[in-house]
Amino acid sequence: MSKDIAVRLGRNIAEVRKAAGKTQAEVAEKVGIDTVSLSRIERGTVMPGIATLDRIADVLGEPLGKLFDGASSGTAALADDIATLLDSLSEADRIFLLEQIQTWTKKLSKKK
Repeated sequence: MSKDIAVRLGRNIAEVRKAAGKTQAEVAEKVGIDTVSLSRIERGTVMPGIATLDRIADVLGEPLGKLFDGASSGTAALADDIATLLDSLSEADRIFLLEQIQTWTKKLSKKK
């Protein structure tokens, strides 16, 4: 995994932890790692294994996938983010935005 993904994943973990009102020490103890390791994970200097991520998600009371929200910059991940944003809009607004995206995509493609 790239360094950028580790940083974004770590940032997500820190945000979820803080929103849950838990300290690094509390989470680390329940996960079974030391506080320094959790700090490194949250800073993105260490990429934890899937088992550790699963334990972190469980301790934080969140699905594992939530920790990865926005961690990938791939097209599919960006499309999922856009779809989530569009969910709260009316059909007319979604169509309007789709038309805007099409227009901007054509303009930006011509610049290359």
